[in-house]
Amino acid sequence: MKNVWLIFILIILGCGQQDTSNINTTTSSKTDLQWQGVYHGIFPCPSCDGMDTTLELIKPNKYTIYTVRLGTDNIPFQGSGTFKWDKTGNIIILDRGHIYRVYSDHLYLLDVKSRRIKGPDAQRYRVNKIQALDQQTTTTE
Repeated sequence: MKNVWLIFILIILGCGQQDTSNINTTTSSKTDLQWQGVYHGIFPCPSCDGMDTTLELIKPNKYTIYTVRLGTDNIPFQGSGTFKWDKTGNIIILDRGHIYRVYSDHLYLLDVKSRRIKGPDAQRYRVNKIQALDQQTTTTE
């Protein structure tokens, strides 16, 4: 009787398993998502009240970033440059060193090893998309 229950439990657990044989491993944030747009959030800051950050991602691989250290000098910083995608197509690396994981409606700032930042402030390392951009590719002349 114990064997019957064990088989029954294994069958039930097996029914809940996802068939991974049909998962398309060629998809990525780079190719599947409308990642272009303006993202905003306030990152934790050990020496201020937060880093108010606005990041604009533009095709093909350009960005503009605006930051303000809240509660201190409040002098805005503006920078721009290029970014590259990692080999998975899910992570971007700004030429200034910041690393972000790209999702459909937000980005997560990652640590230097491209891992999510953990701890009590983990959710504060997120910037949300506040505006989508035109999907046309920008060309340089």
